[in-house]
Amino acid sequence: MKNFLDNSRATHRAKRKKINIILNGSIVIVLILIAFVSYSIFSGGDDKAASQKSVQASAEKQSVQNIKKDEPAEKKSSSSNQANDDSSSEDQTQSDQTNSDPAAGNASSSSSDSSQVSSPTSPAPETPAQTDQQHVTNYDSSSQDWQQMLQTISSATGIDQSNMTVWFLGSDKSNPGGSVGTISAKAQGSPKYRVYLQWNGSGYQATKVEPAS
Repeated sequence: MKNFLDNSRATHRAKRKKINIILNGSIVIVLILIAFVSYSIFSGGDDKAASQKSVQASAEKQSVQNIKKDEPAEKKSSSSNQANDDSSSEDQTQSDQTNSDPAAGNASSSSSDSSQVSSPTSPAPETPAQTDQQHVTNYDSSSQDWQQMLQTISSATGIDQSNMTVWFLGSDKSNPGGSVGTISAKAQGSPKYRVYLQWNGSGYQATKVEPAS
């Protein structure tokens, strides 16, 4: 009987000890959870505060940069306005001086006109097409008339100037004021052509093309 009671007490103590261990473990776990949750809350609050501070600092920095960018533009605008004011003041002063001294203004105008009259620009040399006088043909091989007549002859005969032999190019005695040219191709034995030319006021035109002996 005594042994039974001792065993019962021992079993009861063991159960009670296990219960205490479980309770203590549960309390420790709860405390750990509470600590973790508290840390998470405070840590999140610190991160948010730091983020807000970072955003605020970035906004302040951007505002300062914008202010610095605007300052040169304002200074430039102020300088431009000042320059415009100075220019307007100078123009007004000159206008007042001219109005107050009309003789000086007239003298200046007369001087300018005199300068323009005394130093006229040299007129460009007139070409045969620009003169109103009767055209006099120049039969020099380096003249403009000569080149124009060769171009007309080339067009009338179909012989290129680079492949043309000029046997004669001069005044047409049968037609006062007219010209006549005898040419052929450079190839040996090529036929000769006689081309009659007439000045039409702006250039030469072929009036007749015939074989030449």
